[in-house]
Amino acid sequence: MSETLLVVQPSEDYARRILSTVPDAVFVTDTQRAKELKHHPKVIATNLNDPEETRQDVTAWASTHSVKFSGITTFICEAMSETAALAHRLKLPFHTDALVQRTRNKYKTNMAWQRERVPTPATQEVRDLNDLLDFAAQTDGPYILKPSEGSGSAWVLRVENSDDLMDAHTRITTGIDQSSYLVQQCVSGREFSADLYIERGNLHILRLTEKYLLPCQGRAGLVGAYYPAKVTDVMRDTLHATFLRGTMALGVKHGIVMVDAIWMRGKPYLLEMALRPGGDCLPDLCIHATGYDPIRTACEVALGKSPELPNIDQPKPVAALHLITDQSGIIQDINFDRLKKHPAVLHVEPYHLKGDELRSWEGSYDDSILASCIVYCAKPDDLPLLVEMLTKRIDLQVKPIVKRKERISA
Repeated sequence: MSETLLVVQPSEDYARRILSTVPDAVFVTDTQRAKELKHHPKVIATNLNDPEETRQDVTAWASTHSVKFSGITTFICEAMSETAALAHRLKLPFHTDALVQRTRNKYKTNMAWQRERVPTPATQEVRDLNDLLDFAAQTDGPYILKPSEGSGSAWVLRVENSDDLMDAHTRITTGIDQSSYLVQQCVSGREFSADLYIERGNLHILRLTEKYLLPCQGRAGLVGAYYPAKVTDVMRDTLHATFLRGTMALGVKHGIVMVDAIWMRGKPYLLEMALRPGGDCLPDLCIHATGYDPIRTACEVALGKSPELPNIDQPKPVAALHLITDQSGIIQDINFDRLKKHPAVLHVEPYHLKGDELRSWEGSYDDSILASCIVYCAKPDDLPLLVEMLTKRIDLQVKPIVKRKERISA
C-alpha cells in the first residue's frame, strides 16, 4: 500500500505546483473546486462542511485505491478548520482546531500576544460605534480598521484622525459581512513578511522579505512589491526572538507559518500569523532569490521530513511586483507581450485574462491586480518607478459595466 500526501482544497495553480513535488498527492475538495481540478486524476469531491462525511469519502477512496495517507496539509486559510477536523479523524498530524481559531481570528491572535507581552499594536474589537470612539479617546491616531477574520488587505482602512472615524465605521460595516471588526493603533515603519519553520521549540527563518507599499489615501496594506530584506545582525536576532515568542504565545508546536511585522523604533510589532507559507507571488520570488520553494517545503514537512534550510543571507537581487490598474469593468483584451520583453522581467504570472472582471475598490485590491512579475532589481529605491513603468507595458482594454436602471412602477 503506497503512502502519500492529502491536500485540502488546492487551487488549480497550486495543484500543479504540488504535483511537481509530490506526483502522487491526492486532493480532497468541495464539488466546485473538483470541477476546476477535473484534469487531475486523484481528486476526492466531498462536502467539506461535514467532517464525518468527508472522512468517510476519503477513507472509502483510500481503500479502493490502496492508498495510505501519511500526511495532510492545506495552503488555503479558509480551509484550515476543515483540514484540522479531517486530520483529527484520520489521525494525521496537523494543527489543532483551537490553534486554527486563534490564528484565523486576528483579535484572538492579538490578545494572545498581549498576554505574553509580545510587541503588537494596541487593538480593540469594535461591535458598535461606541467601542470605536472609546478606543480613539484613549489612543492616538492614525488608526487601522480591518475585519477580524480574512486574508490579505480586504477592507483594511487607514484613518488619519478621530474626526473621520464615524465615516470609516459606516464604510467598513457596510462593506464586510461580519458582526464586528478591529481597530488598531497604526504602527509605521519597515514592513516585513516571513516564513518560519518551527520544530521542537526551535525556529528557522525560511524567508524574510520586505514590502514596498503603494500610497493610497484611506487604505492600508496595498503591496506594490516584495523583495528580499537586508537587515543588520542585531535586527535579524531581534526579529528571530520576537517571531519565536509570537509562535510560542499562540501555541504553534510544529510546522510552517507565515508572519507579518512592522519594524518601528528598534523592535518588530507582529501584525498577524497564518498556518501556511506565504502565497501570492512569494513562491516564485523565493525560488528566484534563494532557491527556497515554499510549496515543496510545506509538503515535505507535512510528510514528516526535515526540510532543507535555505541561506537567506545572500539572495539574488530580485523583486516580485504587483501590477495594478485603477480601471473597473470587463476585460475586452489584455496582452502581456511588451511586459515580457522588458530586459528586467524574469517571469510573468497573469492574474486576470480576457473576459474577467476588474474592480478597483476598498474591498480587495486583488480584484485589480493585472499580473505579478519577478524582476531584476538591485536597488529597492527603484521599485516605485519600476512598478509604474512595467504596468504601462500591459496592453489593456476594459469595457465599463453599465448598471441597468430599475423600472419604477407607476
